[in-house]
Amino acid sequence: MLNLVEELFLLAIDDDRGVVHPSASTGLPYGMAGAILSELTFSGKLGLEGNKVVILENLVCNDEILDESLAKIVQAEKPRKATYWINVLSQHNKQLRSRVAASLVAMGALRKEGKRFLWVIPYEAYPQQDASAKYWVKQRLREAVLTQFQPEARTLGLLSLLHACGMLGLVFTKDERRRARKRIEELVQGEIIGEAVAQTLEEISAAAAAAALAAAT
Repeated sequence: MLNLVEELFLLAIDDDRGVVHPSASTGLPYGMAGAILSELTFSGKLGLEGNKVVILENLVCNDEILDESLAKIVQAEKPRKATYWINVLSQHNKQLRSRVAASLVAMGALRKEGKRFLWVIPYEAYPQQDASAKYWVKQRLREAVLTQFQPEARTLGLLSLLHACGMLGLVFTKDERRRARKRIEELVQGEIIGEAVAQTLEEISAAAAAAALAAAT
């Protein structure tokens, strides 16, 4: 199964040019950092005390990027706000993108030709239909927002990050975005993921949004 960091990167790739879409270039570093924190939260590794990120479980995730990020948080002298970790984890974004891309190529979700990424169709995780990994991620997000289907927690986490970093245009048309923003806010305030996890994700998304806004101005 793809993790949130991998899914976010797939969504950011322009279908025609095979590179990161210009509309995602500002928000993507902070979205990917937020995706790391969110994935660690869903894995039961992180939580909040007040507004500080704290370690709940210091066990490996068997994913190099997640494990390295968790180690940085564990080794910190004191608990820090999500904003701090968003900035730390986004510092080497080009390297992070390269590593995530290499992982996606290795698992058969992408092919790389020069500087361009090409879709592998069908993606082996869904061999019953001729579609790429990005198609399946995008369809899941659209179903969560445009139907009454109740999404799983990780889907909601990804939607929150897209919303926070100004990247909803990667998934929804201009006419759909207002509805998408309203639906995401309603879902986050619901009972899908539990109060503790919801608070942590809101803190992460708010931190990612603030960092993306600062970078854009």
